[in-house]
Amino acid sequence: MKVYALSENLKKHPRFRWHPGGTLFDSTGMADWPDDRFTFRRLRDGDITLEAPGEEKKLTKSKS
Repeated sequence: MKVYALSENLKKHPRFRWHPGGTLFDSTGMADWPDDRFTFRRLRDGDITLEAPGEEKKLTKSKS
């Protein structure tokens, strides 16, 4: 799964291999990590996101 760095620490050291089984962060802050507990923990902690920088969240209207 594609993940993007949010943490300042990740942004300062993008070439550091944060995930033991994933790829390094590239110059855009994107890395390819497996869909596992380690990744979901980093998502929960706010270190990474699944949304590309500048990508707007797609909102869906709820039917009332």
